[in-house]
Amino acid sequence: MEIKIHSFQKHKRLSLVQFSSQQINSFEYISGAKAIEQNYIEIKEIDSSGSVNNIYLINSSDKYIFFMDGDILIGANQNRTLNSSVLIAPNSKINLPVSCVEQGRWSSISDKFHPSQYITPQKLRANKSKSVEESLRETKSHMAKQSEVWYDVNNYFFSYKMNSLTMNLSELFDRKKDDFEEFLNKFELSQEANGMALFTDNNSLSIDLFNRTDIYQEYFPKLLRSAALEVFRLKDKENPITEAEAIYKTVNLFDNLENFRFEIFPGIGIGQEKRFISNEITGLELNFNNHLIHLTLLNLKN
Repeated sequence: MEIKIHSFQKHKRLSLVQFSSQQINSFEYISGAKAIEQNYIEIKEIDSSGSVNNIYLINSSDKYIFFMDGDILIGANQNRTLNSSVLIAPNSKINLPVSCVEQGRWSSISDKFHPSQYITPQKLRANKSKSVEESLRETKSHMAKQSEVWYDVNNYFFSYKMNSLTMNLSELFDRKKDDFEEFLNKFELSQEANGMALFTDNNSLSIDLFNRTDIYQEYFPKLLRSAALEVFRLKDKENPITEAEAIYKTVNLFDNLENFRFEIFPGIGIGQEKRFISNEITGLELNFNNHLIHLTLLNLKN
């Protein structure tokens, strides 16, 4: 896959490469957050009792709706994060496989879920993605190991020396909001880009590529807030990666993407997932009708 580099930026321990792909803005869809805000969809517990790892989505519109792996939904009985990226057909109803990111609450605070400004941090996403890939191969389901997700959430609180009554990951983001927003302001969005590669020092952290530039622009601050959560807990030191090295690593990864081992699975909604199988990198490529909707690659070794 060929990409065009648009910018390189670096601040503290994080580096950002923004790029665009050849296939761009080829399919019309909107984000789940926008769909909720415009009342196109509603998301709620699957029934009055609820289920930790499944929630129910109703799309009453003629729009295709996209949620990204790691999107955090707040409210209902407890906050959840999506186990995979998903494209939802117009006028459809589906169950969404999710993981809990608020271990200490199981009581309703709203009848529906609402969008948040956050996605789960990259290392949690990586561990969860690997767990989902194993589940798909073993049981054909998009389930993650819930105990491992809770373990990762607890580790983030521990690393920041914070506590939470309900171990609510969004609370950690909220309590560090001013620091994260200041950090976010150090990076400038490239209007032409539809993808980003993030690095901590010389190590790849994540790559996310979207079909649409407007979807990329919505997720740009969310991805950087998640990255901020990763790097703020690291000690300050000089970031050794150079622009040339970061760009080379990004381009080289895409040049070799077709050589990655993978398996194909049905998507949660519509389309197919190409799941990458490796001890070093996990992730997926969601495709529908020959359109790449979302690609995510996450480093398992950091």
